[in-house]
Amino acid sequence: MSLHPTGLLGLVLLLGQTICAQEGTLPRPSISAEPDSVIPRGRPVTIVCRGPAGFKTFRLENEEDTNDFKDTRASSPLGPHQTEARFLIPAVSEGTATHYRCRYIKEHVWSEPSESLELVVTDAASCGHRCCG
Repeated sequence: MSLHPTGLLGLVLLLGQTICAQEGTLPRPSISAEPDSVIPRGRPVTIVCRGPAGFKTFRLENEEDTNDFKDTRASSPLGPHQTEARFLIPAVSEGTATHYRCRYIKEHVWSEPSESLELVVTDAASCGHRCCG
């Protein structure tokens, strides 16, 4: 039995549409910084990425250079519906002050990126009344 080329093309298109409809778009993860996204130079900050439960690998990307990224395993589930990964920057500097975003992976497909998080580094002397040390 042989398929006519037009029939074969129709079958391929149908299968492609079915696969895309089943996969859909992965929800965007969220991104935040602890203790804050404005940090005195030399102080630590943790960037937290959150996504749906069941995902094991998250990626933190430098938005201005997508070749600059770090992958990590999800650190802990947050109940039955959410997972998080934590990326520690032990001492912020001008080199770490940039825009970041997160992604997670499911079956070799990366999610859409999170919203952008801008990490701002300040001089320790400019902290005002807050305790910086």
